[in-house]
Amino acid sequence: MSAHIGSYDVGSDGTGLLGRERERTMVAALLTALPRGEGRVLHLSGAPGTGKSAVVRFAAAAAGRQGIRVLTTAWAPGERGLRHAALHRLLRSVLAGSTGLPARERALLDAAFGGGVAAPGTGEPTVAGTCEPAAPDMCEPVVPGTSAVAGPVSVRLAPSAPAEPAAPAPAQLAAAVMRLLTAAAEPVLLCVDDLDRLDGASRDTLRALARLCGATRVGLIVAERAAGVRPLPAALAMTPDALTVTLGSLPAPQARALVTRAGRATGYAEEQLVLAVARGNPLALTELSLDGGHLGDAAGFGMLPATSRLAEAYAEDVEGLSAPARTALLTAALSASPVTRDILRACTSLLGSGRAARAGLAETIARGLVAESVGDAGPAGVVGTGGAGAGAAELDEEGGEEGVGEGGEENRRLYFPEPLVRPAVLRLESAARRLAAHHALGRCLTSRPHAAWHTAQSVAGPDEELARRLEALATGPRPGTAVLVALAALDRAARLSPDPERRAARLLRAAELACDHGLTDQALGHARRIDPSELGTFGRALLLWVHDLLPGNSAVGRERIAELCEAARAVAPQDPALTQKLLHAAARRCWWQQAGPGERHMVLRAFEDLRSGPRDARDAAVMALAAALPLPQAEPPHSAPGPADGDGDGGGDGDGDEQHLAGQVAVLVSDLDRAAPLLEEAEAAVRAGGRYGRLPQLLVPRAMGQIWLGTQWHTAQALAEEGRMIAGRTGQPDWVARATGTLAIIAALRGQHDKALEYAAEVEEASLRLGQNRQLNLAALARALTASGTGRYVEAYARLRFLFADPAAPYAFEQVWGLAFLAEAALPAGEQADARTVVEHVTALTEAGRAPLPQRILEYADAVLAPDDEAEVRYRRALRPGAGAWPLLHGMTQFGYGAWLRRRRRVTDSRTPLATAESVLRSLGAHSRAEQAASELRATGQATDGQSGADDIARVLSPQQLTIARLAARGLTNRAIGEQLRLSPRTVASHLYQIFPKLGVSSRAQLAARIGPD
Repeated sequence: MSAHIGSYDVGSDGTGLLGRERERTMVAALLTALPRGEGRVLHLSGAPGTGKSAVVRFAAAAAGRQGIRVLTTAWAPGERGLRHAALHRLLRSVLAGSTGLPARERALLDAAFGGGVAAPGTGEPTVAGTCEPAAPDMCEPVVPGTSAVAGPVSVRLAPSAPAEPAAPAPAQLAAAVMRLLTAAAEPVLLCVDDLDRLDGASRDTLRALARLCGATRVGLIVAERAAGVRPLPAALAMTPDALTVTLGSLPAPQARALVTRAGRATGYAEEQLVLAVARGNPLALTELSLDGGHLGDAAGFGMLPATSRLAEAYAEDVEGLSAPARTALLTAALSASPVTRDILRACTSLLGSGRAARAGLAETIARGLVAESVGDAGPAGVVGTGGAGAGAAELDEEGGEEGVGEGGEENRRLYFPEPLVRPAVLRLESAARRLAAHHALGRCLTSRPHAAWHTAQSVAGPDEELARRLEALATGPRPGTAVLVALAALDRAARLSPDPERRAARLLRAAELACDHGLTDQALGHARRIDPSELGTFGRALLLWVHDLLPGNSAVGRERIAELCEAARAVAPQDPALTQKLLHAAARRCWWQQAGPGERHMVLRAFEDLRSGPRDARDAAVMALAAALPLPQAEPPHSAPGPADGDGDGGGDGDGDEQHLAGQVAVLVSDLDRAAPLLEEAEAAVRAGGRYGRLPQLLVPRAMGQIWLGTQWHTAQALAEEGRMIAGRTGQPDWVARATGTLAIIAALRGQHDKALEYAAEVEEASLRLGQNRQLNLAALARALTASGTGRYVEAYARLRFLFADPAAPYAFEQVWGLAFLAEAALPAGEQADARTVVEHVTALTEAGRAPLPQRILEYADAVLAPDDEAEVRYRRALRPGAGAWPLLHGMTQFGYGAWLRRRRRVTDSRTPLATAESVLRSLGAHSRAEQAASELRATGQATDGQSGADDIARVLSPQQLTIARLAARGLTNRAIGEQLRLSPRTVASHLYQIFPKLGVSSRAQLAARIGPD
């Protein structure tokens, strides 16, 4: 059986190769040169799993498509001691042509392949049962296996001769092989994989053959594993035309694409863990996963379990070690602590000899599998044995290792230059050996949490004291893959817990942590292991809190709000932090489900009863979610340290929780200027901590804010799309709908009406499925903007008016934003009086305090709806300095002011605001609104960027007629044109009656063809 361990999947035509542009170019150059008689050698090297075999297969496929004959060979486990076995595999399809060679070359081939290049009557060469002297234990005749490239090898063993013929020298045999290959009618490409693993005779011959390829139509591609800093083989290095390349890690985009194609990582967070552990190694990217939640021993140092295929890539390294070295390697690979002294102590316990332990460790270091450094970790970019869990420095302090001098024995640390060796070693070793190593490490490590981890793996019964020590591994920050350490520690601590309440608390803590990091399947798995009947008051309250985080619980009715408030009251004396979380969950449900005054009052009353003393950011969030706009607007609090949204261990500076909550409050009251930096800072902290479950809750509000704050909507679009993708892959359908609604609004504002309606329909369906009425507001906004963007202002007004149907409901920020579009649609829809009542109501509700954006929106609405004799003063107030901070609102205000001036026949005065409006709106990407401003500007007699002053049509029609003609050419009805231009349908029809004969057309279709729809 052949072993192409380092390859990742490549299609038969080679199209599956990701990236590797440099290697592709080198292959193309080699193949292009072959027909011209310019044979070359391409030497590929790299660490295990870097895709050398994939490049070889790509080259073979490319050569085949160009009519080049391809001969391949690779290592097979049973052939290493069989002389010339790999060379025979390479040449087997052309050996029949050796009959035409001179006698000397034929004799050399006969000697290499056992006395006959072709067996009579079969055409198959025979292979003598001879072995290399270097492998006397393999001198029984061995039949070569099968190759993934060349397929099965069919051989017949020749009868053993009384004396072996002399083996041909590599240079002589290489010359004979070259003579055989050059006799072929077509160019030949030799593809040799796993050169370093081939039998020595084949390897030496192939290296000699490399020097003969120049000035022939024979090319050679050789792949072999690079061992540390080992130089290239001299024969290859001295070949004048040799192309050499060392394959490294894949860049991040290609690595991500490979993980996605492999399909083993089921969610976004798991994909990020795979990317972090694999570090661009193609084989690891295709093989690693959470393995259905079974983290295994590798979780103790923050890595994913290795598959058998990944482990096999390093099997030769492990199997070539002496017994003491193999024990030392296992102990170092398994240890959760990097301290050299502790690992040696455990190794001594296993081997029964300190000398053997030191010799074994020295051997692993000499082989480059393990390295040693002074300090807490290895070189930059290298993962140390203790770096993935809670920091080695903190844990060592618990173990009493303070005061050690720099460079002392206690200050030495082991690390793995190639981190993937660690999980591979654990996979290759038996469970019994791993268990013995755990037992030894548990007794020898001086770091108590690390020792507890190993002891916990080797005990069977309950042990509360050990469970408490183990929980220490789940404290502190958890960047990167360190969440695996915390989850594995909590899971094992739960299994050791004799008390059901404590066991449930640890499982729920793990479920909460998994939710926070976006590991939905793991969170559900932990929660399902809890039996509610075994829980007391505190356990049931904690279970209720965690269940409210899990996917699938958003559709629970409003009765859950009362349950959360009751649970908060029940645990308030015991756990204030959990009380605060339960109240936050209840308030969150009030907001999402648009609860009535009874539920909101219940939450606020419980909040006032249970929360005393200084208020923090979470308290402000509870009030904002439950009370919405009537909340007085003060500076969002920067709270004192409090519990985090996550598991309660990671709260404090640097995790982004305070910024997230303060940003949430700012968004809820439409204080977008303050929300933007808070959310951006929280996002950076959440990404650094690997808390991917939080990202949609930050990305989507940022996208919504960018609709108003951005000068272009590319950023808003990208944020919403990323938030939607991550929410979908972390089991958060509510945030998927929220992101989709944001995309719907962006599409509607950009004039992408069909896409906006598709998004709106998705949001409406999700709202019904999730039982969250709040989602419908975004869908209503998108549909209204689509209607107004196509001139259907009556429909737009009706949809926007629906947002304000219940005067008793607290209005959220969507209604405040919708107020601007409601006022905009009111005038052409003839609903000014009704719109004024809505504006007055919202003004009264927010009298206690308003953020800057709501204040500007109210000023805009007041100006648009003002009587003509008051409008100019109000427009000037709405356009006072600072209005440009919200480009969309600024463009709408400038357009409204310019259109009002033009209707008042102040044509010259109207041109500046109309030109400003067109520029701002076009820069944003609001094309339909920009075109509307351009139409108004053309109606003043001023040419826009898209109009030539010498345009024949512009000479024939008046500015008003030109505007009407353009709108009619776009397909708008007379009524829609009238709504947009504040004219009656009869007036529009009269204008068209005059336009048609002037342009020589008799229908709207001809009109569109005459002047174009734009």
